[in-house]
Amino acid sequence: MHGRIIAAFMLMLAASCWTGCTPETMATATPAAGLGEGEALVLGDISDEAAETIAGTQPLADYLAARLTEHGIARGRVRIAPDLSTMVRLVESGEVDVYFDSPYPVLIVSRKTGAKPILRRQKYGVAEYHSVFFTRADTGLSSLADLQGQMVAFEEAFSTSGYMLPLAHLLEAGMNPVEKSSPVVTVAADEVGYVFSTADNTTIQWVISGRVPVGVIDNVTFSRLPADTQSELAIVAETEAVPRQMVLVRPGLDPALVEAIETELLAMDESEAGQAVLDTFLTSEFDEFPQGATPALGRMEALYELAKER
Repeated sequence: MHGRIIAAFMLMLAASCWTGCTPETMATATPAAGLGEGEALVLGDISDEAAETIAGTQPLADYLAARLTEHGIARGRVRIAPDLSTMVRLVESGEVDVYFDSPYPVLIVSRKTGAKPILRRQKYGVAEYHSVFFTRADTGLSSLADLQGQMVAFEEAFSTSGYMLPLAHLLEAGMNPVEKSSPVVTVAADEVGYVFSTADNTTIQWVISGRVPVGVIDNVTFSRLPADTQSELAIVAETEAVPRQMVLVRPGLDPALVEAIETELLAMDESEAGQAVLDTFLTSEFDEFPQGATPALGRMEALYELAKER
């Protein structure tokens, strides 16, 4: 049975690579001039596939720059950071002006630099998402309480859906999540062990193959698994929903420029040219936070503080 599940999963991966995977490159973005020189608006992202991310983001940078000339913007550029600490430095130093990410890394950058969220980004057409704890249907695990003494695979330590949301969910349930060095380390009866897989695909493979009994991915990724694979899996628990991605602007930008950026992003889906750029950026639209940016980030801050207090 498990061999059939693995085969189906590998076919899914092969199909996705047929349409979207490219060889890994070492491409990096050109260093950007500061806005003080009136030259470049710099968009930032975190990625280990720099060339692919730049290709998807540069059209958006060009689109915005062409519409912001009255604010002294001559061109758009893209900066890709390999990790969260580098992005913090780039925003803090003014080398990145606009940063796109999910709520947890956005919170960290905001706390450390004073940058402010202004809009939601509906990446892949998704406004909000949440985390799901899942297992093979034959494990007998059916509730959050069943995770006591079990090993769980998270994605990576700066992921919203693959770390902060599920970690806080366990803590709010009164459980004791403890990081482990590998999937084969013993987990005590009063613990929920967790390890980092570094990728959703790896998490799925680990669960299917029995390397770990439970994994965590976001609900959108789970819903897109092949039907045969989903039928052999079971969702154990689900977290609350949060914005899929946010748009963060660095401190120190001219408020008139920030307002203009916001206006242009909100209107992009209303024109053919804007929609074409959105498609390249894997985004359906930018929109306002339904209850404002402060509550949206505030809930993530509460979860972050809960995790810190352990």
